Amino acid sequence: MNTYIDYSKRIKKIVAEMKKANLDIFVGTRTVSLSYVAGAFIPWRSAVVVAKDGSAGLITMLIDCERLKNESWLSNISPYAPLPGMDLMDLIVHSIKQNGAEKGRIGVELGHSPRGNTGYLFATEYELLKNALPQAKFVNALGVVDSASYIKEPGEIKLMRQAAAIADSAINCVAGSLDIGITETEIAGIGEMELRRLGSEYHWAITGSSEIASGYRATYSMNGTTQPTGKSVQLGENIIVDLHPLYQLYASDLAHNFILGKPTAQQKKLADAYLATAETIVRNFKAGNKVGDVHKAVMDKLTELGYAQFTIPSFGHGLGVFGHEWYPAIISNDEFRDVVLEENVVEVAFLAMSVPGVCGMRLECPVLVTKDGGEMLCKTPLELTVIDV
Repeated sequence: MNTYIDYSKRIKKIVAEMKKANLDIFVGTRTVSLSYVAGAFIPWRSAVVVAKDGSAGLITMLIDCERLKNESWLSNISPYAPLPGMDLMDLIVHSIKQNGAEKGRIGVELGHSPRGNTGYLFATEYELLKNALPQAKFVNALGVVDSASYIKEPGEIKLMRQAAAIADSAINCVAGSLDIGITETEIAGIGEMELRRLGSEYHWAITGSSEIASGYRATYSMNGTTQPTGKSVQLGENIIVDLHPLYQLYASDLAHNFILGKPTAQQKKLADAYLATAETIVRNFKAGNKVGDVHKAVMDKLTELGYAQFTIPSFGHGLGVFGHEWYPAIISNDEFRDVVLEENVVEVAFLAMSVPGVCGMRLECPVLVTKDGGEMLCKTPLELTVIDV
């Protein structure tokens, strides 16, 4: 799919955010910042450097430079290696000095997260930079890329629709293959083969692959991480299938729920509550709503249904370019509570409900925020799929 992304406009958005923070230069190390600025897949520890005049460059591992010169739009790509004078921090300092910002305000990405390899600046790296640039003022600048990448461009939405369609097709392949005795790893392989066939380039999730759970593994309290195992699926068990395609650097995230055979009365009750709650989440992804208000609406629905104690009190997370899978999360905390959803923002609707010994269900689906409410980019139905065996 040929899709136009205006990278020069993107850099202008970053520079505008830098101006708000009064930054002379920005050094991005998070995966989202690397992907958003360079427009290419960057797996190694790297940095993008953007000056206030709009010049931008990438510093990345020596072995990947030639590939990235071909795949990134950036013309300024520098190699680093673990050698004296060629270390990543050495080259970042050199770039800062080249831009005359060694005494200026330097934006860096400091923080911590429950997620894994997000790319925040390491403590040792921060100390190296401060020691090498003693007259500089370092500023935590997480908001630069988070704000610039929040509202999606038309080309980004187009790529995310394609990634969503790939996920839908993989779920359909899985649905046609489910039967008694199939293993969780086989389910993952069937889904992942279809993702690859349609162009998915990488399993982007921090879980490392697809997540598959069946039976007792689908009913863990709080519905935790479920990497696929060799467990065989049995009659009456529910199955969670959670897929993470990446298409031309843009992510989708789709979790769907199945059951082999007729659900029990308790399973049916949970499935009905799950559907009503999922619909509440999607409906409230409406432009102008605050994250805290969305969270309250969903919690009110769960309390009404009697399932609040069986549900993770988090109902979504951001999605976009590779590395953008957090800002903003639909959590009622100080970081996100007052963030306003805007048109053309994409959020993953998330719901994890589990009654141990009965059933566990998970929703993840990218949703486009519109003035009328959420538009699901994936077309897989929200309700539980019953497999007749």
